[in-house]
Amino acid sequence: MAIYYDVGGNVATAIFSYLFVNFHYTFFRRIGAKNAERRMAMSYSWGSDTGGSSDLKSSLGYDYASARAEYSHSASRRSTSPSHLRRHESDSYGYGGAKVYGSLGSTPAPIGKDTDTKSTHPIVIAMDVTGSMGMWPGMLLERFALLGTEVGRYAPNYEICLTAFGDAYCDSAALQVPKFASGPELEEICAKLYPEGNGGDTSEDPSLVAYYFLNHCKINEAVKPILLLITDAPCHTHLDASVIKKWTGDKVDQNHDSIDLLKKLSEKFSVYVILRNNSSAEWWSGVYNPEQIKALYEPRDIIEMIIGIVASEVGEIKDFEMRSSKRHEDKPDRVERVMKSLRSEDDDADSDSEEAGKSTTSSSKSGMKSKKLI
Repeated sequence: MAIYYDVGGNVATAIFSYLFVNFHYTFFRRIGAKNAERRMAMSYSWGSDTGGSSDLKSSLGYDYASARAEYSHSASRRSTSPSHLRRHESDSYGYGGAKVYGSLGSTPAPIGKDTDTKSTHPIVIAMDVTGSMGMWPGMLLERFALLGTEVGRYAPNYEICLTAFGDAYCDSAALQVPKFASGPELEEICAKLYPEGNGGDTSEDPSLVAYYFLNHCKINEAVKPILLLITDAPCHTHLDASVIKKWTGDKVDQNHDSIDLLKKLSEKFSVYVILRNNSSAEWWSGVYNPEQIKALYEPRDIIEMIIGIVASEVGEIKDFEMRSSKRHEDKPDRVERVMKSLRSEDDDADSDSEEAGKSTTSSSKSGMKSKKLI
């Protein structure tokens, strides 16, 4: 070891200083390496519950801070956000101001148009944007870009189609279907969706979503297609031929039974219904099996719930729980809520085995093991 003399020639002091500096250098370098490994394992950070973005850069290099920035705005743009979302500017969910969303017509109805994807793991997320949903659509749009890294962990070659629906009989934007996309392109899609916030009576029209994706969605390469319906309402009994023509351009001879459409959708996708506050659960239990219906009471849990459903579909629920616990070390109640809803199917399967026969098909749990990104 080299000996360094200080100005006064004090050898002991010089040796002590050398050892002290080297110890701290080695110690903090190791701490930094461990923190880097931990961040890599977590893949993404949600940031604070007040909308902060302390470290929103993913291991793939995608900067999620830009996703948040996309939905912030100046006061001069405030009027572009629907009033039912604007009124929550300073509420406890920490929006920090109303967000900028698409205007009416920025994502037009898919009249005479099909959508397609070559993805092996296509995911359709269809959200109810009527007034009763409150700020849930805004919460999903604000954080939607966070989905990418974690969904990609469980669904290789994924693409997402984020769809909005409402009341087909009275809304001005009752069906909005952008193209399938992944990565940063999803930000642009979110910014063009219009959360109308209207609706007429108690029922809405997820059956219009079912009709469209049954007849106008090509997923020929799909191995594990998933479709999520996020709502709080039952469906109108029938989907009128006039409504089908209005929103898709199709000329059909007769009205369609809504429950038949929704059940048939399970033959093409693994379908899940996420119910705000478990609203209309009784109605939906007559359409799908218990394991396909998920209650959600806290809107901030929506992204975690979606990731958990995708992980469950490919048999990686334990991996999801581990990663979710790491992401939310300071919010164990969030992990508990989501896992309780995801695992409710196990209890229901034991107590309601006869009820499980109501649906024509149930969602598959075997699935492919998904590719790990790290």
